[in-house]
Amino acid sequence: MFDMRRMNGKTIAWSLLSLSLGATGAFAQEKEDSTANQFSSRPISDGDVMMKRTLWRRVDLKEKQNISMFSKNNEITRYLLDAAKAGLIDAYTNDSCATKIGGDDIHKRILIPNQTAGLSEEEIAAGFGEPAKTDEGWGAKAKQDPAKAATTTDDGWGNAAKKDVKKDAAPEDDGWGPPKKKSTKKGAKTDVAKEEPPVVEQPKADTTSFAQAIGTEEEYFPDQLSILEVKEDWVFDKKRSRLYNDIQTITIILPSEQTATGLELPVASFRWKDVERLFRSDPKKYIWYNTHNTAQNKNLADAFDLRLFYGRITKFSNANDKAFLDIYNGEKEALIKSLNYEQELMELEHGLWEY
Repeated sequence: MFDMRRMNGKTIAWSLLSLSLGATGAFAQEKEDSTANQFSSRPISDGDVMMKRTLWRRVDLKEKQNISMFSKNNEITRYLLDAAKAGLIDAYTNDSCATKIGGDDIHKRILIPNQTAGLSEEEIAAGFGEPAKTDEGWGAKAKQDPAKAATTTDDGWGNAAKKDVKKDAAPEDDGWGPPKKKSTKKGAKTDVAKEEPPVVEQPKADTTSFAQAIGTEEEYFPDQLSILEVKEDWVFDKKRSRLYNDIQTITIILPSEQTATGLELPVASFRWKDVERLFRSDPKKYIWYNTHNTAQNKNLADAFDLRLFYGRITKFSNANDKAFLDIYNGEKEALIKSLNYEQELMELEHGLWEY
């Protein structure tokens, strides 16, 4: 009887141990299978993805359909840059989101170039901004003041008359007050020597004005940063049997008309996962402005989910990593091919439903 109870106790202990190990193994197996996307706010498991393509869309915020997220003092670019400078979200150099940048780097990227008020570091090192020299830059002696030149005497031969050193020598001080001049005449009263006027130093050149000029650097206004590049995954989920446009990153682009080279320059990239969390943290601040009914203003995160913006496809995932403008010569042909490619994606989605 005692042996039976002992065996039953061991059996129960082994059963509990096996159950705990099985639960731990199942949990570990579940963690290994979950391949979460680090950029997406609603990641889809790789095992559920039937078809996937990566698209890059150029969103012009000055277009009529996109102006609602670019309203006065509610520009989406303003919110993103202010949040990145405050440290609320992370900013990156490009849409790969591998290298982070801080507020100082963002400040340098949105500085207005060639400002008349300031000088660059290269210009300062070259000597620009220094006070003017008196030698006229040729090593010549400084010009003498005409008023001082008139006081010198001329001996009639173009040479200045020599001064008597003994006469100009300062009288010695005997330690009992101001020195006295000696009289050449006998019995003449001695006169007290006149005090020499104090030497007034010339004011030094003001170099602080140059430092102040350099410090007055201005950034581009948020309404000048009017282009966004949205990188998204065109994904068909076979488990849910539907297509998803899964946004990955958002990049602020400096327009070509604002740059000296005439090229569009990336300012900063942000993970959509971080951006959506920022927008939903304050729904009344980060708004999509409804022009027709201000009582129905949307949150910017909801506006992206509802696809209330328009962005033309400029690039799709390909082996050569080329955009439409690089593949096809000319902007007109690239635009036509971009629109055709979007229509092909719609037909492909329709074909996947039948599959």
